Amino acid sequence: MPRYFKLLLKVIFAGLMVWYVLAQIQLHDSVVTTIEPTQTLAGHLLGDWQSETWQFQPTDERPLIAHGQGWEARPGFFTVMREIRLGWVAVGLAAWVFLLLIVSLRWKILLDAVGIPTSFGRSLRLCFIGYFFNNVMPGLTGGDILRAVFVTRGLSENRTRAAMSVLVDRVIGLFALVMIAAVVLTWLRFQDNWGAIPSLARVARGVYLVVGVAALGGAIYLSRRARNFLRFDALLKRLPAQERLGLIDDSLTIYRERPWATARAVFLSFPIHLCGIFTFFCMGLALGAPLGFADELVIYPVVQTVSSIPIAPAGWGIGEGLYGFFFQQYGSLFTLGVAVSILFRLCTQVGFGLIGGLVWVLSRERRDPSLNDPN
Repeated sequence: MPRYFKLLLKVIFAGLMVWYVLAQIQLHDSVVTTIEPTQTLAGHLLGDWQSETWQFQPTDERPLIAHGQGWEARPGFFTVMREIRLGWVAVGLAAWVFLLLIVSLRWKILLDAVGIPTSFGRSLRLCFIGYFFNNVMPGLTGGDILRAVFVTRGLSENRTRAAMSVLVDRVIGLFALVMIAAVVLTWLRFQDNWGAIPSLARVARGVYLVVGVAALGGAIYLSRRARNFLRFDALLKRLPAQERLGLIDDSLTIYRERPWATARAVFLSFPIHLCGIFTFFCMGLALGAPLGFADELVIYPVVQTVSSIPIAPAGWGIGEGLYGFFFQQYGSLFTLGVAVSILFRLCTQVGFGLIGGLVWVLSRERRDPSLNDPN
């Protein structure tokens, strides 16, 4: 399939997702009766809709409706964004800074393990640069390609190992992220409200399937006995570009010989993702989302994993649609899920991406493409 045709398909898909999200969100304020039969009125919310002092002015010139009169406020998208609580945004951003520091440390550990000595400063710098390129490349992992390119510049040996460390870093991170969802879903199965959320059982089956396939596939790939039984190495030698594939295979299986470094990378992945989930939770609190932290422990891993598939630039549209869907499933509003997702992206992806762009402009990597400096 021609490259431009695949790019066109991705753009069309991303456009359809954005259209779907825009069609689902509620732009204008309304109120809904809390008892049957349900009645909806359009109008304007007055005051803070997150408090108990809001009032509602219907467009049909009915008298003002106040909180506590049997009506539930349904704020429109712009009302939600207007009532942002900046204190919670600041808390979330602080957690995200901590996340980026641990991410950089994890990658440095993986690089050091395969003989690519790298300073923490360079690892952090390349992570920021990758974050910048995530905003313009498909999926949430597009910047990883640039990280792999930059980390191999100037290396005379172990170039493939350096590049593959980015893939290993991403795979370990995604596996830990889905594992968090699996653990929380298992715990929720034994709670009384398990059946209250319609799609939770289907989500659990999907998460368990991903964890099972990833764990089994990884174990078989890294097991010498399994590889010998399947004659994997012999098959590899018969494939086209066997030399290149052999280097890639060596760059991945070498972590089998570095169990301590691999274990540390896996261990660090859990606080990384907990920081990410907490940041998203704070953005939800900033916009008045009623979901708890335990709810986000399920929603965030699932949505972020799907958003990492390289379809839309930075996963835009896909993440918003999924967050809106899950918020609705958990008894909140689709519009609120989209608003929280957009705020989260603007603060983390775009905000820190702009910092990454500045780092890129000032970086040694841009000024000297042949640079081979571990610092």
